[in-house]
Amino acid sequence: MCKVTFIPLLLLLASACNQIPIAEWTEGPTEANGQALHTLVLNDVPKGSRVWFQELFDGKTSVEGPKMNHYQGTSWYIDIPTSGTVTLKYYGRPLPRHSWAPEGFILQQKGKPDLPMDVHYHFLELIEKEDNEDGFACHYEVQPGDIIPQVKKVQYGTEPMEEMETRPDGWYRIRIDANGDSKVESNDEEGAFYAQVTFDKLPRPLQPMTIEDWPDLPYRGFMLDVVRDFRTVDEVLEILDLMASWKLNTLHFHIADDESWCLEINDLPELIEYGAHHALPDWNLQESIALKPSANGRIGNVTYYTAEEYKQILRYAWERRIAVIPEFDTPGHSRASIKAMQAYEKRTGDSSFRLQDPTDTSHYWSAQDFTDNVLSVYLSSVYKFYGIVFDEVIRLHKEANVPLPAIHIGGDEVPDGAWSGRDRHEMKEIFTNSMLDLAETRGIRLAGWEDIARNLEPETQERLKRSLYFLNIWNTNGIEGFPVVLSPAAFTYLDLAYSDSPAEIGLSWAGYVDERKAFALQPNDYIGDIIGIQAQLWSSQLRSFGDATYQMLPKALGVVERAWNAYPTPTSESDFDRFNSIVNAKEKPFWEQKGYTFKRR
Repeated sequence: MCKVTFIPLLLLLASACNQIPIAEWTEGPTEANGQALHTLVLNDVPKGSRVWFQELFDGKTSVEGPKMNHYQGTSWYIDIPTSGTVTLKYYGRPLPRHSWAPEGFILQQKGKPDLPMDVHYHFLELIEKEDNEDGFACHYEVQPGDIIPQVKKVQYGTEPMEEMETRPDGWYRIRIDANGDSKVESNDEEGAFYAQVTFDKLPRPLQPMTIEDWPDLPYRGFMLDVVRDFRTVDEVLEILDLMASWKLNTLHFHIADDESWCLEINDLPELIEYGAHHALPDWNLQESIALKPSANGRIGNVTYYTAEEYKQILRYAWERRIAVIPEFDTPGHSRASIKAMQAYEKRTGDSSFRLQDPTDTSHYWSAQDFTDNVLSVYLSSVYKFYGIVFDEVIRLHKEANVPLPAIHIGGDEVPDGAWSGRDRHEMKEIFTNSMLDLAETRGIRLAGWEDIARNLEPETQERLKRSLYFLNIWNTNGIEGFPVVLSPAAFTYLDLAYSDSPAEIGLSWAGYVDERKAFALQPNDYIGDIIGIQAQLWSSQLRSFGDATYQMLPKALGVVERAWNAYPTPTSESDFDRFNSIVNAKEKPFWEQKGYTFKRR
């Protein structure tokens, strides 16, 4: 997003001569009614054209100029009544952060290629905070054995450390003698790998010490959403390297949702040929050749992994002791697959993979403002489709010679109003049991967001427990009797902004998250069989790999610390000071060396 506060005269003259369309957006101050009057000026737009842009769903009240029309999700369009300069003024929500301003402006004209427009912003003046509350103190004197996540035991010198009676999974011990020679012991392959990670982080020359360490939880995860803002293979590999350095062991790979389908499935080419491409809807507001632009507003971009690229990611991850769990969000959050299979049916005439009943008259608005993103779960064709998907995923993991711990099926945020005229409880029973049929037949396990386990018949709930790897607990304090991976939004959603500063990116529906907030997560506050903790990087507000690393670094490290050392006594300021001091001394120099964008304090 281009962010400037003025437009040079030379640029305006060039625009006038060359008819380059430019959008100017001016932020308005908050008025007494709690709204702000924003101004959008479109320069050099032809009469009869249409201007598209992306903005987070929000009601808008027009005051001056042509109407702003909502399409689907974050997409809006304006029909241009006259040539030249068009001015619109509208009431909307006050802008919480600069990143929420409209973006991705594209000029559409009949018979001509779609033309991306430059956009310039006039934001209100920033008011700097006087108390510098984003600054964290570093009073702790960092020691040679201090790394992230912190080791359980470290003893300096050559005296032997007291032996442990039992050695947990992933346990290791490093002994360094007075000559700098080292000896490593471990219980298993994981312990040996973690010992090497720790050893590589120790400062040289090596000092005499003994380190004994192990993870508290068997599952330590990172969820990467590549659907709303795509990450290239190389970027995913960089994230895997960071995960390995933090001793995380699971990549929860969010690769199918409303906005894109990101994995090649050989027997269903439309999933990537249509569902992983983005273009403007045609003049009749039909997505005839591709999905509409995602929140980032890009068109013509490719957002998928080939089968070979996916296997490359799998192998790279497993070499670093990281398993990959792919997620295909269902039965809501399924717009990309629904639209892709409509394109498949149009090409082939084959309706046997239909995901949405064309006679369904349901009216609903999803959490992300879609009106057509729910599977018709009563259709047998839905499960024929997911049988193909499951089989392909199983095949790819087998060919890569890496484990497939589970397939994640989402299950969250099915909007009220879906399946109109049908019993909602019955629909959930049909869906859950049908997906369990697919999993049990293939000998695989499922995972899902907590929503999937609620409001089920006792028999279905027990059946789900038998086939379930885990539930991601994101919105409540857990579910008794289910294996739980703690993923609470208020502590682990890295897409939430660091603070309320307008200069930050990210959402704030569950508050703000920084490394202090994540570090304060207390697993003892949650119920269920807690098997792990996971950080979530949703990408609706990301626009680059730099944005991704900025939201990860350093706030992800609070989650990393709690995933390895899950059960501390209630944390004190001195505990966080020590943690933050280690981050600044040991992690940030590496990020600077790599050229990563991160939050500097």
